Amino acid sequence: MMKAAVGLARVLATCVLGVTVAAAHAAGYPDRPIRLVVGFPPGGGADFVARQVALGLGQGLGGSVVVENKPGANGTIAAADVVRSPADGYTLLLGATASQSISPALSPKLPYDPLRDFTPISQVGSTPLVLVVNPSLPVRTAQEFLRYVNTSKDPVTYGSAGTGNITHMAAELYAQSTGTTNLRHIPYKGSSQVITDLIGGHIAAYFDTLPSSLPFIQSGQLRALGVTSGGRANAAPDIPTLQEAGVAGYDAATWFGVLGPSKLDPEMVARIHGALRMSMGTPEARKALMSRGVDPVLDTPAQFRATLEADLARWREVTRRARITLE
Repeated sequence: MMKAAVGLARVLATCVLGVTVAAAHAAGYPDRPIRLVVGFPPGGGADFVARQVALGLGQGLGGSVVVENKPGANGTIAAADVVRSPADGYTLLLGATASQSISPALSPKLPYDPLRDFTPISQVGSTPLVLVVNPSLPVRTAQEFLRYVNTSKDPVTYGSAGTGNITHMAAELYAQSTGTTNLRHIPYKGSSQVITDLIGGHIAAYFDTLPSSLPFIQSGQLRALGVTSGGRANAAPDIPTLQEAGVAGYDAATWFGVLGPSKLDPEMVARIHGALRMSMGTPEARKALMSRGVDPVLDTPAQFRATLEADLARWREVTRRARITLE
């Protein structure tokens, strides 16, 4: 009995010591620069969001946050880097739909599990896509576009920034949601060439991210038929949603959020989450995001995890029905 009591006392002492050390570590955090890894190149929408988050986190935590771009493989290179990093709060991921939902749905051989291997902290923003067409196409609304597609003698071509990209998957979800089978996918290596060919009339349509297409919509070079989010976008409130056009339940917005490696200490999560809420919830931060077509979102770690689970399940179903895989 005495030995058992001594053993129990040691276990309890070890647990208390561990909690005390973790709390002390969180209290002194950060004492060196934090890496915020983003899976896309400088200058794009994800990079812009990452730099806004880095600025806000640095202010909220009273430390330095450095954005590190690791582009490639639809954001999965950056995600894998964070998974391999220590769970000490000094390496974070600016995750997105591409790396955490679509790529895992398309490829079972990724070097990480999108749910098991990350600690969700908070979403920071959401960007809808927008269905855009060449102005010469004889349609002015989403309803007219669907009728045009269904009655066209030949399949109507749409571009994407690559097979498995959100711009491809949004179109697949649209086809499944409307029941149309008369769309033909033309994959490109990036968004800029899709825009060029769409303006040139070589393809008919594109489900592009709103920040990317908005300047061409405003100049009249492209015609917007509907945004893919559940509600109208703050950056373009005059563009109706595809749900308003009768595509029930259609929602293909792409999100951005901050995640850490798995088993990140709860005290650390609370510190980072609090800093995000304090800094990214200001009118200035919200205005900066909305100026680039990003709707600000701040939620709890539990809410973010629920979003991740639902998003992954949805894209797995879309890819299964479309029979798309990336091996």
